[in-house]
Amino acid sequence: MKNAEGFFVGVLVGAVGALLLAPASGAETRQELRRAMDKGRDRLKDLELATEERMGVLLDEIQEKTAHLLDAGGDLIESKRDDLLEAIQVAKRALAEEREILMRATRPRRRVEIAEEDL
Repeated sequence: MKNAEGFFVGVLVGAVGALLLAPASGAETRQELRRAMDKGRDRLKDLELATEERMGVLLDEIQEKTAHLLDAGGDLIESKRDDLLEAIQVAKRALAEEREILMRATRPRRRVEIAEEDL
C-alpha cells in the first residue's frame, strides 16, 4: 500500500511542478498532465493485477501447506491412537494375568480356611 501512496504523491508533485514550470501553453500542459495521469493510472492497474496474482499464488500455497499439515497431523493422531489402543490391550492382558495369579494364590488359602472351619 505504501508504494501506491508514494506513487500518487509523486504523480501529484510532478503534475504541480509541471504546471508551475511549464514553458508550454495551458492546452499543451493539460494534455501532458492527462498523459501523465493516464500513464500513472495504467501503472497502478498493472500493480493491482500483479498484486492480485501474487496474492492468489500465496493463498494457493497457504492452502496446500495447511492441507499437508492437517494430513500430517491426522496421521500423527491416528498413529498415537493406535499406540494408545495397543497400550490399553497390553494393560488389560497384564491385569488379567495378575488377577489370575491372585485367584490362584487365594484358592489354597480358602481351602485351608474352609478345612479349618470344619474342624
